[in-house]
Amino acid sequence: MPKPAQDHVHRLIRSMSRTEKRYFKLYTSRHLVAGHSNQQALFDAIAAMPTYDLKALQKQFAGEAFMRRFSITKRRLYETVLNSLDAFHAESSMDDKLRRMLHHVELLHRRALYADAAKVLRATRSLARANDKQAVLLQVAEWERRTMERGNYAGVTSVDLIERAGSLADVAAEWQEVERLWQIKSSSFLLIYRSGQAPSPKELAELEALAKEPLLAEDSVLRSARARFLHHHIRSALAYAQNDLPTCELQLIACANVLRKEQKHFAEEPDLALGVMGNLAHVRMRLGKHQQALDGFWEFRKIPLTMEKAPTADLEMKLFVMGSSLELSVFSAKGEFQKAIAQLTNLEKGLERYHDRTSTVRRAELALQAAYVSLGAKEYERALRWCNLLLNEKGIETHTELHALGRILNVMSLVELGKVDLLSYLVRNTQRALKQHGAPYVMEQVLLEHAETLAKAIKAREKHQPWNVVLAELESTVKAPREGAVMDHVDLVTWARAKAEGKEFAELVREKWSLQQSPKGGTPKRTGRRQAA
Repeated sequence: MPKPAQDHVHRLIRSMSRTEKRYFKLYTSRHLVAGHSNQQALFDAIAAMPTYDLKALQKQFAGEAFMRRFSITKRRLYETVLNSLDAFHAESSMDDKLRRMLHHVELLHRRALYADAAKVLRATRSLARANDKQAVLLQVAEWERRTMERGNYAGVTSVDLIERAGSLADVAAEWQEVERLWQIKSSSFLLIYRSGQAPSPKELAELEALAKEPLLAEDSVLRSARARFLHHHIRSALAYAQNDLPTCELQLIACANVLRKEQKHFAEEPDLALGVMGNLAHVRMRLGKHQQALDGFWEFRKIPLTMEKAPTADLEMKLFVMGSSLELSVFSAKGEFQKAIAQLTNLEKGLERYHDRTSTVRRAELALQAAYVSLGAKEYERALRWCNLLLNEKGIETHTELHALGRILNVMSLVELGKVDLLSYLVRNTQRALKQHGAPYVMEQVLLEHAETLAKAIKAREKHQPWNVVLAELESTVKAPREGAVMDHVDLVTWARAKAEGKEFAELVREKWSLQQSPKGGTPKRTGRRQAA
């Protein structure tokens, strides 16, 4: 299927709301010639296109002078649209307000209105300090230097310079602290997105080294709300990657506490709270704290309804990704695969709508969950399509865990369909690749070794052998914490048990869920969801 034409002007215009488009007309009306604007006409034509069509534009505006140098015309339209959006959203965020205040300082300074500039500069410093905007405070310091120099240091004492130096050193230290934590976070996430919960010994050593950073120490005293949030955020991610879910839960709770206690510093970033709540619900589900997880899920669903402003396009995308993932996780854990299947049409529409805005990792995670619920609902062809979507993602090979899980589900679906010939080909190719690059899971090797025999057993309607053999091997393998990570996403053991016992997979998952909810039963040592290492 050919990919539709893409264009940066078309993408920008199609992203605008009706109000923003109406404001563009008002903004460009200042330059109408004889009541007509080429930019408005071109804007309307592009806005009406579901997909960008250059030939249609050339036909519609044939003979117009601006079409002779169309690339320049488009660039000017793009800049005008951005300028209108800038004017429309003036002071819509704290960063924008501070940026404009600094611009006002510059305008006043150029006009030699130095006293007025100094007054605006003091207000900017006060507002930036109250909102922990260290980068703006460093820009304020630059203008303060210019002001002192311009006045030949009139009214400035050596004590003033010493106090200023100390204050600026504190601001620089705050900025450097946040920057260092961000670097640690980014290094950690580069490893985590690649390996997931199955890091290789080398990756595990790198993660452990990052965890020893002084800024991540339990008793570290941090200078700003942003640094405190990043501290707990990084520690939660490192604990998750190292299969320490109890610690991960505690650090996510600490993240939520920072966001709640110091909410004025994060008021314009609702996605942080959404991410923390979503991750907390996932972790609690895997720890067997199902009621807490479900409560967190429903609280997550209510957040958009309580927001003062409508979600931005970016936040809409994040709500879709996190909400869809949480919903499918809940249905999967409860064995309600048919209910999950009913959500896949909306998932497909959302992935199509947000495809260019979501990352490879997020699309692959959702495809994996969709494939799993399809398998649980006995829609095996559908499961295969989702597996193919995952495995065909560009660059998915670098994300070891997701790639391996996609291969495992792909094999499971082919086994269910009894496609022995296709399985033989797939098994040979996969085993050849794993010999070269290594396999993250022994479980995958077990499945591959028996895949063809299992498919033949399904065709022959054999309900026990060789499933008992495979089940025994999987149960032995899953005792290793790294192997148990598979159970967070694809419950291979319960699937094999269902075949060995002649029962429905969904039925056994529901039984497991009921057992976990029983006050007498407690949480089994191996629930089908991974326990912490």
